[in-house]
Amino acid sequence: MVLYRKFRPQKLSDLTGQEIIAKTLLSQLENGNVGHGYLFYGPKGTGKTSTARILAKAVNCTANRLTTNAKRKKEGSVRRSTLNVRHFSEPCNKCLSCLSIMDGSNLDLIEIDAASNRNIDDIRDLREKIKLSPVLGRFKIYIIDEVHMLTKEASNALLKTLEEPPAHAIFILCTTEVSKIPATIISRVQKFNFKRATISDLTKVIEKIAKVESIKIESGLARLIAEASDGSYRDAISLFDQLSSNKKEVEEADVKSIVKSGGWEELARFVENLAQKKLKDIILQIEEVASLGADVSFFAKQLVIFLEKILFIKIGIKDELFSDYASEQIEKLVFLSKQFDLDKLQSLIRLILVAEGEIKLYPLPQIPLVLAVCKYCGEPQDNSRQAKVTDPSIKSDNHQVLSEQIDIAIENKVSGFGSNIGKTKSSNGQKVIEIKSLSDIEKHWTEFLARVKNVNAHVVALLRSTRPTHFDGDNLTLEVFYRFHKDKLAEPRIIKMLDATFSEIVGSQVKLKFVLAQKGTKPTQSVRASDVIEINDEDIEKIAMEVFSK
Repeated sequence: MVLYRKFRPQKLSDLTGQEIIAKTLLSQLENGNVGHGYLFYGPKGTGKTSTARILAKAVNCTANRLTTNAKRKKEGSVRRSTLNVRHFSEPCNKCLSCLSIMDGSNLDLIEIDAASNRNIDDIRDLREKIKLSPVLGRFKIYIIDEVHMLTKEASNALLKTLEEPPAHAIFILCTTEVSKIPATIISRVQKFNFKRATISDLTKVIEKIAKVESIKIESGLARLIAEASDGSYRDAISLFDQLSSNKKEVEEADVKSIVKSGGWEELARFVENLAQKKLKDIILQIEEVASLGADVSFFAKQLVIFLEKILFIKIGIKDELFSDYASEQIEKLVFLSKQFDLDKLQSLIRLILVAEGEIKLYPLPQIPLVLAVCKYCGEPQDNSRQAKVTDPSIKSDNHQVLSEQIDIAIENKVSGFGSNIGKTKSSNGQKVIEIKSLSDIEKHWTEFLARVKNVNAHVVALLRSTRPTHFDGDNLTLEVFYRFHKDKLAEPRIIKMLDATFSEIVGSQVKLKFVLAQKGTKPTQSVRASDVIEINDEDIEKIAMEVFSK
């Protein structure tokens, strides 16, 4: 038998790290206040299913019930009928009921995997069978694991049974994602939150098992295994079982060959390189983790937790959340905290979090982490606007940024126009075109579009759906065939740019005016293939946002 099953808790007092839950359930058992529905939720491997089985044993324990009744008889109960009131305690683990639950043969304990029995038909079948009386014990206990996997219809079918179950039925729902469970179900059960195991608790469990199994483990290695277990008792014991499967001794080389990443010293070295922005050393360390076959996603999670501790120190939290750390580790964290600015530390944590979420999308899992640290180490040291635009960790309004970039281009164009009035050539050396009538404008319309394209390429596509209809020397009226195009071209920033461009052509100030074409008027000819503007893929999003921004 594997170690995590062999050393599975068999009594509430055996639960490690969940003392409050154990005390509450034991109090309910002793007072006879056992509920009809429970919800055990929390991270994987924290004892939810084990606690459910202990509770099932306690309420059906034969020796427990007989002992309690005999004791109450001796003390002189008020009347004989009170002997049937539910009063329990810890299971004896020796009676037929307890032993059958432990070996999985008890007919009154029904365990349902909601991941594979999630449909409404499965719940309907449960509702029909729940009416049958228990076979051996006083209660039928239904343990529904990963209950959040039930479909919406199945959850609704379960509601009525949860609210008013038969007197002989107890429901224990277990899940790792309580947020996905409907509030209507949560309101019908007692809720118990199973917390992630601390490093010290996991270390004690490993050392205890090592002592019982006569397995020699070097000092500090139990803690290293605990750190790599992500707060899961099951993962910690399974990892220890793997390390000790071939021999009765666990050495440092064995642990490093399995754990491969996530060690405290390795994380400290990585973060110190980040603080000093030693990009080469950081990349080599990431590649080393990946080449060893380690879980890069787990390494990123451990890195976020490590950086979080540094963040806590930066904001003045030390004693409350560092009970698991040795004094030299706390000193190292304090040292590292002094090498980060608070804003940059928050930015780094965001980048690593984003990278961790993208790891599963890449064929090489280390790539998102490499890109994240390159982004952090390569960011400018000043607070220029370019840094604010390119840093994804800084929340910015893309519409506003693009508008600012357009305004800068317009200002440059206007300033160029101011120096060209009355001259025969523009600032870029192009000759000023003499425009006297509407026919002159039509002759040089292509030239006007070319100059607009130099300032704002996408506006050219809108102008191709217009037609000059009137020019009096100071004002140019353009007929637009689509209201949407008219509204976009009439925006103040677009008008300002077009006025400046056209005025540069004629050598004097000219105002453009857009009017909507009358119904029945034919629109301009279709856009030719030669008119299509070549746009790179990376520019499509920016141009679209610029067109549709208000």
